[in-house]
Amino acid sequence: VDLCAAPGGKATAIAHTGATVLAADLQPHRVGLVAATAQRTGANGVHPVVADARHPAARPGVADAVLLDAPCTGLGVLRRRPDARWRLDPGAPDRLAGLQRELVDAAVPLLRPGGVLVYSVCTLTAAESTGVDRHVAEAHPRLEPLDPPGEPWVPHGRGAMLLPQAASTDGMCLFRYRAG
Repeated sequence: VDLCAAPGGKATAIAHTGATVLAADLQPHRVGLVAATAQRTGANGVHPVVADARHPAARPGVADAVLLDAPCTGLGVLRRRPDARWRLDPGAPDRLAGLQRELVDAAVPLLRPGGVLVYSVCTLTAAESTGVDRHVAEAHPRLEPLDPPGEPWVPHGRGAMLLPQAASTDGMCLFRYRAG
């Protein structure tokens, strides 16, 4: 299950591994982007659906994996979108972290025992990364953190971050958990 799937790049990449992907997004026009990406790339295993990730369009316990590439401040993309800094207000990280916690809370019940939750954001703020991870540890103790990926990722709390200067990429944070 990809809960915030638009524009569909991750969902189609996952489908190309042979997986069936329920690719949800809140806005119908964004779900259209997912469908177009799946068609363009020949990813037949992608099933786009309009759904609010806070109320997923799947039954509890059915997912082998859930990808939550959550809406965030996007401060990790300033290298290629410098104007993004002017669209944020000072309260944005905390406000978005609240939404991210809600999304995680909705994602966890979808996992079958042994299923994996991947939480990622394209920002480096503490509120939206380690702050959400703290919430996961407190609210969902059955989730065990998985080892972070290796280089160029660097450890960040129980997850990892990718620094723009380390790999000439966007900055992002990633946390992976297995349901016990």
